[in-house]
Amino acid sequence: MAEIKTEHYTGSNCSGNDGDSNRILTLSNNYTTADDGFLVHISGLALAKTTEYTVNHKSTSTEITLLKPTYDDQTIVIQYEQEKEGLISPGGDNYQKMRTDFQNIIIENGISATLIRQTETTASMGDVTAVSESEYTIYVMIQDITKKDRQIHEMGLAIPGNSKAFLFHEYPNSITGNGIVTPQTGDIIKDGDNKYWRIEQIVGEKHANAYEIFRTAVIKKIDLDQ
Repeated sequence: MAEIKTEHYTGSNCSGNDGDSNRILTLSNNYTTADDGFLVHISGLALAKTTEYTVNHKSTSTEITLLKPTYDDQTIVIQYEQEKEGLISPGGDNYQKMRTDFQNIIIENGISATLIRQTETTASMGDVTAVSESEYTIYVMIQDITKKDRQIHEMGLAIPGNSKAFLFHEYPNSITGNGIVTPQTGDIIKDGDNKYWRIEQIVGEKHANAYEIFRTAVIKKIDLDQ
């Protein structure tokens, strides 16, 4: 069942400074927001998506980037729809329950690990001048690649040192302790035995209609004995 919400803010609720462009406003949604019916008004005027704002729809804390200069004393009104009960079809599929069920499987049968994301700082000529790291606590279920994993074999990823991993589609701050994070190619996973794995490729994003439930990745052990 869709729920329509209206939230009232001022520019002072946004990131950045008075009069800056690209300030970010974070909503208080509890379920995934939808593009349909999403409206942004500043000082009574409706903004155009893409040219005046962009939106990153999330299951919680959807983010709006206001592309034009935004001032602290301006009023901001956001109207949006969210799936209050997680229902995504008349048949009663409950994507939120599906996510929770699969996440419980990962927690019960997988391990607690650390996801490490590296960010490079480059100079004007493209040279890397520094590499910073952010760490997030996650749960992951790692399995061997078998003959039944035809897609992985067809992609040429079933090689020594590679395994498959089942991951949340998105880890909330309550688990990571460092904000919301979505696993992506290039991320490094440190398991409980202090072995390091790199996500080589996301090979599956399992969806229920338009909603992602979990991710499957091929990971490569990067601390193999040489």
